[in-house]
Amino acid sequence: MSDSLLTLTQLSPHVWILPRHPDKNRVQATIGMVLTENHTILIDAGNSLQLARQIQAALLAIDAPPISHVIYTHHHWDHTFGACVYGVPAIAHQLSLQFLTDMRQQNLGETHLRTKVERNPKLILDWTAADWATFEIMLPEITYEGEEQYHFDNVTLELQHVGGVHAADSTVVKVVEDGVMFLGDCYYPAPRYENPTDQMLDMAMLSNLLDEKYDHYIDGHNAPMQTRHVRRILRSQALLARLNESRH
Repeated sequence: MSDSLLTLTQLSPHVWILPRHPDKNRVQATIGMVLTENHTILIDAGNSLQLARQIQAALLAIDAPPISHVIYTHHHWDHTFGACVYGVPAIAHQLSLQFLTDMRQQNLGETHLRTKVERNPKLILDWTAADWATFEIMLPEITYEGEEQYHFDNVTLELQHVGGVHAADSTVVKVVEDGVMFLGDCYYPAPRYENPTDQMLDMAMLSNLLDEKYDHYIDGHNAPMQTRHVRRILRSQALLARLNESRH
């Protein structure tokens, strides 16, 4: 990745994002940023220490308030491994704490990513020896079950545990006042697939998450969607399903 300043995109009065990397071999998920009067809350932490440092610089460039919390949508490395840079508490579902604790105990940091590179030699990772020397899997200090609301100044963040085959700990983060919903990878298939958008997506879950109070839907590895885009996807998937049924 270049050392040039990252370009952040503002979606609503309080919500900015760093879009997912266009090169699928980078496995760099979308990062959400909720800016209130006194806080910046990150939705996911980034896939590396280098990316996390670049996020800090990009937020400084737009005069964002200090980062106060990170929320994990789920425990996978590309959403959590940058967290140790920020030095702030992480919020996640209780299963995320369990999974990340297991990863830490099994020392799955560098070994985990090296295994992925061996399986996919095209995978591009922005890690240095110095990064690995200081890397630590950051466990969430604040956990929840089911649903929970957190209030930061005049902004409400509603966390909902949805699980799913991609990750049992998947959390959806709703920025209530802005009508923005962060989906993480919740409706994706199991992570053994290198390109989840080419495999079967959980359309029932996506349909159940549609809410008239929300107009922006942000998942981990696609462009942001508005309600009409989500409905279009659901219609096309339903049509494909009917066509497949008629062939059998």
